[in-house]
Amino acid sequence: MKNILIITKLIHCTFFLFLTIDLSAQYGIMPTSPTPNRNHGSVNALPYRSIESQGPQAPKPDIFTSPEQYLIQQRQKQLQQQQENMEKDELFREYLEKQEAIKYLTDKGFRSYSDVDPQGTGYFHQAFDEIHAMLKGEKPLNLGRIVFIIENAFYENAMNYTDYQNFIKDKVALCNRKIAEEKLNGKDNLVKNMMLFRLISDTLRFKNYASELTQTHFPIRYDYDDYQSKQSYDSHFVTQLMRRGVGQCYSMPLYYLVLAEAIGAEAYWSFSPRHSFIKIQDEKGRWYNIELTCNAILSDAHYMNSGYIKAEAIRNRLYLEPLDKTNTAAELLLILARYYHKKFGLDDFYLKCADTAMQYLSCKLNALILQAGYSERLTLQLAQLLKAPKPDILKTKSPQAYRHYEKMHDLYKQIDDLGYEPLPDEIYVKWLEYIAKQKEQTEKTNFLQIVK
Repeated sequence: MKNILIITKLIHCTFFLFLTIDLSAQYGIMPTSPTPNRNHGSVNALPYRSIESQGPQAPKPDIFTSPEQYLIQQRQKQLQQQQENMEKDELFREYLEKQEAIKYLTDKGFRSYSDVDPQGTGYFHQAFDEIHAMLKGEKPLNLGRIVFIIENAFYENAMNYTDYQNFIKDKVALCNRKIAEEKLNGKDNLVKNMMLFRLISDTLRFKNYASELTQTHFPIRYDYDDYQSKQSYDSHFVTQLMRRGVGQCYSMPLYYLVLAEAIGAEAYWSFSPRHSFIKIQDEKGRWYNIELTCNAILSDAHYMNSGYIKAEAIRNRLYLEPLDKTNTAAELLLILARYYHKKFGLDDFYLKCADTAMQYLSCKLNALILQAGYSERLTLQLAQLLKAPKPDILKTKSPQAYRHYEKMHDLYKQIDDLGYEPLPDEIYVKWLEYIAKQKEQTEKTNFLQIVK
């Protein structure tokens, strides 16, 4: 009987053991990780994935974290994730904008400022259209009008053209009056030019027979204080000369040309490096250079000796050549481009001025300089966006952008082939020193219009 009880207990224990093993297999109680087989190798062996590794699980709150703290932590994580997503979106947006900018610059060049300021740029477009019409022969060439509209565009059409014309008429009347007083031939070209020269460079006195008073007209003074237009960009404008009675080597010759056109005198604009002056011709065909900055009549040799002009440049007629009205108008179109650049920047209008002037200029140097400057700035912008510090890198990254680099070099080669060479700084410094000495020797006089 005792043996039967022992056998019965053994049977119950065995059954319980099997039941436990079955439940463990069915419900996964206390699973153990399989031991990796070292013979399989780390590359081909598949690591064991636990239940936790099957996918993202919701974070479990710490047993010491309150529900409020838990919600705050979750919100902070959400905000951090949103911030990261925004930063990724911003980076992607910047990337797309950069690619768009590269494509636009490569295909079309700089974007037009007309989209940004249609009214301000519109003044320049109006001036361009009028000058272009003159160059095409659709309107009479009028240098006085051209000088006015390019400066008026810079001032956003704030000036009065009638006042401008009346000022010129008054000066012409003074010249004719002086010619009559001195009983000179008012039809002679040299007489008219010499009277203009005296009007600008000398003190003239006029008799008023009605009042028995003497009227005095003072000369234009050289602008020693701001001859480079660094203090005020418009200090070299002709209209500023007319208002203030001071000018420099740009405004003084142009002012002379405007008066010469009005009085019917033949006079021509001419260039030397970083300088301009007036050329006139007598009845025998001899040329004279009127240097208004120092009130003198100089020979070509003066500019050849002191103006840093290469013989090659003379052969290619870069300097000392008299410009006719068409060439002068085309050069003023380039001035319009420079004023536009100062006001806004580089875009298609700047290039249009240079390209249009190129069609009418006998000497294309200044137009080439503008075109080369545009091409250089465009190439540098593309190189910066493409992160291409060297030409070979630029060519590898974008053959299309590299073509702008090649165009830039071609334009500069054309300029070099003409014999152009920038005036060295040391030469220019000597000229500035000379100007400073002249300033010390010049008496300060006030510019007065005619006293009536």
